[in-house]
Amino acid sequence: MALRLVVAGSGLAVGYPLFLALAVEQIPAHHAGVVIGLTPAATAVLSALRLGERPPTRFWWSCAAGFGVIVAFAVLQAGGGVQVADIWLLAGVLSTAVGYVEGGRIAAELGGTATLCWAMILLSPAAIVVIALSPPTPATSAAWVGLGYAGVFSMFLGSILWYHGLAAGGVGRIGQLNLAQPFLAIVWSALLLDEQLTWAVPATATAVLACVAVCLSSRPNFQKNR
Repeated sequence: MALRLVVAGSGLAVGYPLFLALAVEQIPAHHAGVVIGLTPAATAVLSALRLGERPPTRFWWSCAAGFGVIVAFAVLQAGGGVQVADIWLLAGVLSTAVGYVEGGRIAAELGGTATLCWAMILLSPAAIVVIALSPPTPATSAAWVGLGYAGVFSMFLGSILWYHGLAAGGVGRIGQLNLAQPFLAIVWSALLLDEQLTWAVPATATAVLACVAVCLSSRPNFQKNR
């Protein structure tokens, strides 16, 4: 159990934020948000392999469609190729999917709150060492506010609710809610960062949201084999 908690915590609290931070140093936040939309597809595949979840065929077709739309967006934004930042984002996608699958599995046994808290406790010694060895870096007040929000609301309270949802509705199915992330990233990057958006951004988000609607409607035929 302890090893599984470390794996879940490392995927969500270490791998994802680290790889995402490396990526957004090179690309706009809205681009990162759209590519991270690949997370539901990765989560569905891992949950099928790890947990034996078996969604119906239309679930997989919709998942594949969302995957294809996001890949096309990333290639278009890169001028026909793939950027190094996209590689970091894919690493973040894999880290997140691993964290969701293991965390959702444990949450079904311990509950969402206990799962997250125990994962953070087990990871805290490593975090203390890293902080102690890191040189002090000046940051603006806005940066500290952003860090506080990400730590308290996004990574902690949000993760507790997310684990509860994964345990209750199935990791593969509930994981598809992340397909809404591209749209939310677009809105917040425009409002908070004043990023300029091309036509491809809202078009991609709309297509992805259509895919998530189909995925979430697949529950009546959703089965989980233990």
